[in-house]
Amino acid sequence: ALVAGAGRAALGAGKSPRVAMMPGVARKRSAGCLLAAALAACALLVAPTSAQQDYAEQMQNLAARHAGEMRGASRNDPDSARREAMAQQMLHDMLKDVLAMLDYGSETAKEAAVGRLLQMAVETAQGSMFHPTTFRNAAMKAGVVPKLVALMTSGSDYSRYLCAGALQALALDDPTTTLDNGHQAAICQSGAVPHLVAMLRKGANAKAAGRTEGIYEMIQTAAAGALGTLAESELCKRLIVQAGAIEPLVAIAMFGSDQMKLTAIGALDVLQYNSADVKAMVQKAGANSLLKGLTQYGSDVLRESAQDALEGLNAQAVALSQEDRVRGVKELRLKHQDRREQLMEQARIMYGGVQTPFKVTNPEARTQSVEYMLP
Repeated sequence: ALVAGAGRAALGAGKSPRVAMMPGVARKRSAGCLLAAALAACALLVAPTSAQQDYAEQMQNLAARHAGEMRGASRNDPDSARREAMAQQMLHDMLKDVLAMLDYGSETAKEAAVGRLLQMAVETAQGSMFHPTTFRNAAMKAGVVPKLVALMTSGSDYSRYLCAGALQALALDDPTTTLDNGHQAAICQSGAVPHLVAMLRKGANAKAAGRTEGIYEMIQTAAAGALGTLAESELCKRLIVQAGAIEPLVAIAMFGSDQMKLTAIGALDVLQYNSADVKAMVQKAGANSLLKGLTQYGSDVLRESAQDALEGLNAQAVALSQEDRVRGVKELRLKHQDRREQLMEQARIMYGGVQTPFKVTNPEARTQSVEYMLP
């Protein structure tokens, strides 16, 4: 899978988040890779002709030269505002390419565009020139979300899987700033929730359709991860519950793989947090007996997650201030995410799989601000 879920947040990192360029810092993926992928994406979507290959190579060379010029400016130009402007313009151009493919591309091109958006989310968390918050703010401001929702309406199953991952990436918020606090509510108000809940039910007719079930496991896991992140917002939680997410989440926690179980349990736990009505609905769906069983027969990581969710489900709801609720539900989601990452790390060690989590914030980013300033 391109994206494994939402990574751990740097709570209490002690540093203000920083954004656009990272001058003079060597990184795993260069700015040239970023720009080359954006410029050459259309040429690489289909089986390339020799002319397309030549064009892609030219774009890669151009991007490499451009990246070198930017690194030189970072080292030699004391004017940080200029560096910031260059980086933000580059981010603007990359998102413009993604939006163009979402608007006018073929189905394959649209899939590649969402994949590129996800790659950008991963790269910003791993130390690219853009801070994750800058990327999320820029993508939201550019109008990416309505296009993702539209693609979930008409696109392929694989498109929906990619869109769910992209929505989860955009729904993350950095606890050290308020600049991205409204993203979750904006995504839910755009109409994403019914599509994500429908994805939870994907796979029931997989055999009848003559298709393998692997894509449906990916779809369900991606949808559950996105819903679990969106549920931090009180508005989103109401919409998710109203859309009927609880029963399919319990079913996934019962019949899915360990990764699917962990993701579904995390979503259910965030949904029920300090809400008597939702607790009753989750219990009615059979979560109590399910979670009790998982505390005895699951893997160590799964047992811990199930035990915490069981205790939370049976805890009495109490009056909380808005600030306490926000902090509590965020800590709860991050705790479940930590366990999913533990399971992924175990899988990487055992099977050599490569799954790259993306993070809420990047405390090592050496840039100026988290505010995206371009129109």
